[in-house]
Amino acid sequence: MVLESDATVTELASFARSPDLSCYTRAGALKLNATIGRSETIHGQITPRWSTAIICTFVDDTTSVCWQYSPADKVFVKVGGWVT
Repeated sequence: MVLESDATVTELASFARSPDLSCYTRAGALKLNATIGRSETIHGQITPRWSTAIICTFVDDTTSVCWQYSPADKVFVKVGGWVT
């Protein structure tokens, strides 16, 4: 869930276990994407579209999903993820 400053709540995903969220700047997400791209065991990508923060979380034991806030649409948009 994301809690906005106006108290709006947005559900991003359901979790098989307890959520473990990580937030990244655009630069941090691009660096993580480069690391994923070099990995032989991790498959996926993160493609940030704006300068807003990126939220990534494992939705199960091996699958991570990432979202980014779209200022124009005022919603969170899936921008990638990875599988380990």
